[in-house]
Amino acid sequence: MKILRIISILAIVSFLFSACEKIDPPYKEDGGGNGGDTTHVVQKVLIEDYTGHNCVNCPGAAVVAEQIKDLYGERVVVIAVHAGAFAMPTNDLPQDFRIEAGNEWNTYFNFNSAGYPNGMVNRTENAPGDYIISPTAWGTTTAGEMNKDATIKMTVHSDFNQNTLNSQVSVEFLFPMDGKYNLLFCITQDSLVGPQKNNDSNIGDTPLIENYVFNHVLRYTNGVWGEQISDKESFSIGDKFDLNYTVNFETGWVPKHCHVVAFVFDQESKTIVQVEEGEVIE
Repeated sequence: MKILRIISILAIVSFLFSACEKIDPPYKEDGGGNGGDTTHVVQKVLIEDYTGHNCVNCPGAAVVAEQIKDLYGERVVVIAVHAGAFAMPTNDLPQDFRIEAGNEWNTYFNFNSAGYPNGMVNRTENAPGDYIISPTAWGTTTAGEMNKDATIKMTVHSDFNQNTLNSQVSVEFLFPMDGKYNLLFCITQDSLVGPQKNNDSNIGDTPLIENYVFNHVLRYTNGVWGEQISDKESFSIGDKFDLNYTVNFETGWVPKHCHVVAFVFDQESKTIVQVEEGEVIE
């Protein structure tokens, strides 16, 4: 099957110099201030790309997200949230990648009014209650988030056997922190192929890419807002919590193309404080 995904060299070069501020290794690896041992712990960033197969501009946003991830590697995690009117199946576009959490987030963060393509970067606020960021600003916002000190260390370990995923997510606090924190456990899938509307000939056929490759598609979450990691509301350096998840894979979820994405966020502000990604089949 021929996959149509052409990215112009000019677009890539332009993006790298205008949209992202590259942070060279070794990044931030040394602890400091009043924190614990933060050696080799870096702040990672979640880009949420709100998208749909009926959105003609969304393939371009997917390219931007992929370029940022290519630039920064595993320090950037991408989730493609298919939700809203642009993600509804039709006779010509029958696939349905919507799930309950994505639909709820789409409404809560007001993407219905903002339109697509748009997204969020670590669910940071531009102003109180305003989280939505245009793809043209994803790069600079990501670079800014990565300049922050990591306040939490996360690890994900998974075992997949007989169509069942068992994962353990460990969360360790590196600084004293107050508040209530939730953990959202997600499964994403790459390499899903189907029709996608498109208006950029540099990316693929217009007005429709018949065999478009959908990556980072949100497939599962442990509820809309996850679970509170602890009843505590004040955390000390070294506080550690292990959370375990068991998920039975549904038809169409190809384990070798799936990833676990886990992130911790502040209940009140919804801001993400750390994110981690791991393969389903390690």
